[in-house]
Amino acid sequence: MKISKILPFRLKSERFPNKPLSKIFNKTLLENSICISEKINYGKTILTCSEKDFNKVQNEVDLKKYNFNFLPSSSSCSCATDRVLEIYDKLDSDIFISIPIDEALLIPEEINNIILNISNYDFDVLTFYCNFYNKEDAISKLSAKITTNKNQEILYLSRSIIPITKNGDIKLNNLKKNVGVFFFKKHFLDKLKLKHNVETTLDKIEGLEQLRWLELGFKIKILKIKHYGFGIDIPEQIKLLEDRRKCSQKQQKSE
Repeated sequence: MKISKILPFRLKSERFPNKPLSKIFNKTLLENSICISEKINYGKTILTCSEKDFNKVQNEVDLKKYNFNFLPSSSSCSCATDRVLEIYDKLDSDIFISIPIDEALLIPEEINNIILNISNYDFDVLTFYCNFYNKEDAISKLSAKITTNKNQEILYLSRSIIPITKNGDIKLNNLKKNVGVFFFKKHFLDKLKLKHNVETTLDKIEGLEQLRWLELGFKIKILKIKHYGFGIDIPEQIKLLEDRRKCSQKQQKSE
């Protein structure tokens, strides 16, 4: 089984311009994600963005100390998977792991465990969920909540709270938060590429690309992993995540 680990990114973002170059834990978000990828013990790390963005990154960050390949993708790509679709057929792999550059507390060992047991999972595309750390994370419109069926497949994703009780109570134990790592089988990407230009409705409303896959009739397998962070979408979340790691480290020392 051949694996490629793909880190798609861009510098232009309405909510957080130059996000990959923002510092967290004394490294840029991009460097932090490369370090996470290096600790996943399988496959080569591939960075993909536009040539223009990559040149700017190289001017501001010393990337020579990291082990990766760069494959350019178009500046017109609207989401991470668009970039994966542009480069995957240039890689000799069976599974392509898309790793978000903004999940700075992703635990590499969790991904390693999935890969070790990959033959036990029947999937075309696989993603992950965790419990919500607190009510504030759950209420946030920046987090994607998931409902699933009995086969551990996604029924729906939303920025709103789902499921929710009839009287509006929020029960954290019932909520699942999407962790934006994706395992793609090559044949899934082949099929998705054929429908790449097909427009759907729900992904435009929610701004969640996974909804387009569901609308196109694909099934998305989902597994639980240990994760207490969140994806960085706006600048204010940098300090929140740094504070959360400090609290976690203090708790571990006291145990």
